[in-house]
Amino acid sequence: MTSDPSEGFDMVNPADAQLLDELRRAASQFDPPPPAVVEAARSSFTWRTIDAELAALVFDSGVDQPVTALRGGEGPRLMTFSSSGLDIEVEVANLGSRRQLVGQLVPPQAADIEVRHAAGTTTIQADQLGRFGADAIGSGPVSLRCRLAATPSAQPVVTEWVPL
Repeated sequence: MTSDPSEGFDMVNPADAQLLDELRRAASQFDPPPPAVVEAARSSFTWRTIDAELAALVFDSGVDQPVTALRGGEGPRLMTFSSSGLDIEVEVANLGSRRQLVGQLVPPQAADIEVRHAAGTTTIQADQLGRFGADAIGSGPVSLRCRLAATPSAQPVVTEWVPL
């Protein structure tokens, strides 16, 4: 299931957009937000995943390959995310401007997985062996959110955002 983040929003008239830009510039020049408000906004951003456990990127073949390794530009990118109770291994293949993700949960288990990307969210399922796949994901930042089937009341596991 894919959702369009612009769904429900009307197109802005170009004259209105120009007026909004002028108002933003004037507000930032003549009435900027106080530094304490800016700092509070930045601090609140860290709370966006308070209800989830973060799975950190621990391996990325696009970055972690030794300099001496020969690697063609055609090969898939391999990434591993790790949290205290779950590893998420992902292989990313380029299909032109789209990406194909094939992955494995370790330890193997069923899960509902949301692939969050610029065009919205694609929901997929990992089978009992922890295998999952998603086609036609656009290039850009991507994050996975896993809710394990065996413990539906537990906190979901969320990966870092990575560019694809």
